[in-house]
Amino acid sequence: MVDYKEKRKFPRIGCDMPMTFTMSVMDFANIKSVAASATLSDISQEGYGFFTDFKLEPGTVIRIKRDDDTYVLAKVKWVGEIEGKYRVGVLIYK
Repeated sequence: MVDYKEKRKFPRIGCDMPMTFTMSVMDFANIKSVAASATLSDISQEGYGFFTDFKLEPGTVIRIKRDDDTYVLAKVKWVGEIEGKYRVGVLIYK
């Protein structure tokens, strides 16, 4: 078993709160922005972990809405399926 704490540069803080994010998707020949909901499960200095109902692909860039109605850009680093939901880890762009 791999000890993930050894690989992490920054400590994670657990949480359980709603989150909204948007991403661009192709709709035939047009690009449109799609909003989705998720449940934030942990945060660190460089990234977030959350659960969502649909699978995101690693490399996808999303915009996460903050409490003050601003957005932060993040890149999906990994995705895992757990009991019909998807656990997603993203790296925040600074």
